[in-house]
Amino acid sequence: MSSIFRGLILGAAWWLLLVSSAAAQSNAIRGRILDEQGSPVPNARVALQGRDVSVRLTTVSSANGEYAFENVAGREYLIEAEAPGFARTTRRVTPGEAADVTLKVEGIADVVVVTAAGAPQTVDEVSKAITVIDRQEILDRNEFALYEVLRTAPGIQILNNGGPGAFTQLRTRGLRPDATAILYDGLRFRDASTTQGDATSFMSNLNFVDFGRVEFLRGSGSSLYGTNAVGGVVNIVSNPGGGPTTGSLQLEGGGLGLFRGRFQLQGGLAGDRFTYSFATMHLNVTRGVNGWTPTRSTGVQGMLRYDFTPNISLTGRVTASDDFVALQISPTTAGIPAANFPTVGVIPARFLPADQVRRLIAGVPPSQIIWGDTTIIPNRQDPDNRRSSDFAMGAVIFNHTINPTVGYRVAWQRVHTARVFQNGPGGFGFQPVTSNFLNYVGDIDTVDARVNWQPARWFTFTAGYEFEHEAYFDRQDNRLPDPQRRVNVQTNISQNAHAGYFQAQFRLLEDRLQLSLSGRTQGFRLNRPTFVATGTTSAYANVQLKAPPTAYTGDISASYFVPTTRTKLRAHVGNAYRAPALYERFGGGFFNNPRTGLVNFTPYGDPFLAPDRYNSFDAGVDQYFFRDRLQISITGFYTRVVQITAFDSSGVLNPATDPYGRSSGYINGSGGISRGVEVSFNARPTTTLTLNGSYTHTSAGTDRDVSVRGFFRIFGVAEHTFTFVANQALGKRVNINFDLAAYSSTYASLFAVNRSRAFEVPGYVKADVMGSYTLPVGNDRTLRFYGQVENMFNRRFFTGNGWLAPGVVGRGGVAFQF
Repeated sequence: MSSIFRGLILGAAWWLLLVSSAAAQSNAIRGRILDEQGSPVPNARVALQGRDVSVRLTTVSSANGEYAFENVAGREYLIEAEAPGFARTTRRVTPGEAADVTLKVEGIADVVVVTAAGAPQTVDEVSKAITVIDRQEILDRNEFALYEVLRTAPGIQILNNGGPGAFTQLRTRGLRPDATAILYDGLRFRDASTTQGDATSFMSNLNFVDFGRVEFLRGSGSSLYGTNAVGGVVNIVSNPGGGPTTGSLQLEGGGLGLFRGRFQLQGGLAGDRFTYSFATMHLNVTRGVNGWTPTRSTGVQGMLRYDFTPNISLTGRVTASDDFVALQISPTTAGIPAANFPTVGVIPARFLPADQVRRLIAGVPPSQIIWGDTTIIPNRQDPDNRRSSDFAMGAVIFNHTINPTVGYRVAWQRVHTARVFQNGPGGFGFQPVTSNFLNYVGDIDTVDARVNWQPARWFTFTAGYEFEHEAYFDRQDNRLPDPQRRVNVQTNISQNAHAGYFQAQFRLLEDRLQLSLSGRTQGFRLNRPTFVATGTTSAYANVQLKAPPTAYTGDISASYFVPTTRTKLRAHVGNAYRAPALYERFGGGFFNNPRTGLVNFTPYGDPFLAPDRYNSFDAGVDQYFFRDRLQISITGFYTRVVQITAFDSSGVLNPATDPYGRSSGYINGSGGISRGVEVSFNARPTTTLTLNGSYTHTSAGTDRDVSVRGFFRIFGVAEHTFTFVANQALGKRVNINFDLAAYSSTYASLFAVNRSRAFEVPGYVKADVMGSYTLPVGNDRTLRFYGQVENMFNRRFFTGNGWLAPGVVGRGGVAFQF
């Protein structure tokens, strides 16, 4: 004990020595915010960020444009300055040097991004393809769901099954939905209880409550962010707060029976040593698509940060949402005359007209329906099918810059997810005899500790360790009468994961050349699952558990900036992985024996599945024109899916030889290829007009025809997508925003005439327009009146395998800013 006590004393003394050393080396960063004529810009918002995310300070410039950050360590920082009427500007600074920042009226905004390297970088330093959607653009477009915010970004495709609250998938560069990682402030958000262990089950509930901005990184990122960071990474950056106390109250209503209310507050105390932000949002859609898809969502998001010194900070963050949605019957071919389906080839998707759908809902028998050339019946209402869900996540982050060379960060996060499904006998097609009950719960605890070392201005090295514990629980009750009653069937599964990672960044040739190397290794330790069910045993009860295969990943990226031509060349190569979900390792189905009334357990999982593996490469060029008023980016990408977890029921699994007695289940299957090109532009031709748009070509296929025999295309992926956004300010009070997304046709798999067939679903164009008028009502107070029309051309279109999207929808509201 005495040796441990002495060790603690020596450790504390060493820590205090480092802190005092840091204090002794503290400096100040001072400068002025100026316009292009050299005149001071007052009330400009100025943010100071450390290279390792450990420092983020904010202030406001004085009447003569001056700003200052006192007592900071003597190392390099990034300054980000913005003011109304000027383009956002960033620059690199070190204490002691002149730190004036000149704001330009013209030109596209320059931003500091975090996701590309896991640490703050200016745009000209980024060597990967990344899109930043800032808070102002989200407000100008009046988006309330994350998937709508991302809809206009290059390289991503959105599959929404029928409007607000409906099941939604993100597909990046033609890959599966589980190949896109969702982060909040660099920490993963995913559902441990869903089939693939990703964020898809909650994608429809990730609503805009208080985002600071959204960063969308394309390409592999597993070496920095671990599992699921394969095709892309979506990082939701929280509103940091700070500055004078401000807030807003927003009320909105309109089509689909929609009501939305949102309240937001932010500010800082004690010279912004203590900063905070808080917001809550309630969304209620009483009708929805078909007049019967109500949904509700209530969310909160908040952040608190306290800077003990300019180099030591503690941050707390919480995000939560409680949600409900009425589920619909999936699109189907059941009841359509067999003669409507060609015997070979891809079947054109021709949807039953709306009047005939209403007749089916009213109970008209199929024999009296006018089918015409229909091949798909779109989604219909299911009067007693619903989903209730909630998630809550909290994080605590401690940052400490010890001295100008060394700093560290320790973060803990918990993600809790819960979903309840209830379905009764009402509706069409196969329905349960009575209302059943399914409850799924997931918990993920993550601890991340990293050290940042910057021995020279041009070199930064980061190394870290991550521990993750995830647990899955489900409870099922079919509520049938005895002896078929299945009550309190429960499953408990958990596993631990340990990861080590590093990143080395080089800035050479006067910062024109950027190099980054990163790597990660992640191992897994399984805990034996427990099952509670009468009359059955688990197929995994006697399995000798051992560690599944370890995941190894690495990335190399480089960029070179040519200042004379304003050209940036960039390239990135790496591999990525997705860890199998707990359900894929140990999942199964419970079925009743009709003779005995006892429960039978059918296993689907394999505890020793290896992680999904991907290899990817992309290269591109960013070119600036007309004094940075226009940026054009071109990126070519190639992703090889080396190995992927697939559910197989084709006969590959033999119960006689499979160690778990499976005839169908999850296996490590073959992969495929996704390749294409992204072309995007960002322009600010005048001080009041901003334009951006993109075109993406994606060709994605599988090595095996696992879903439809003889068909190798990826379902749900459009070959061509086009996006466009225009925002025009008319004076200081009027703002008009127009955005558009267009998809070419996609393919879907449905069962038709006794086998799975491929259907070609027509593409669509969706355009929205938004207008607002801002009325000053006092000092720093405004009323903003706005109106919006979605799907303004009133196109009737379908997504996925035949989900009807909302037609033209109008809504309006008012926001009070104080």
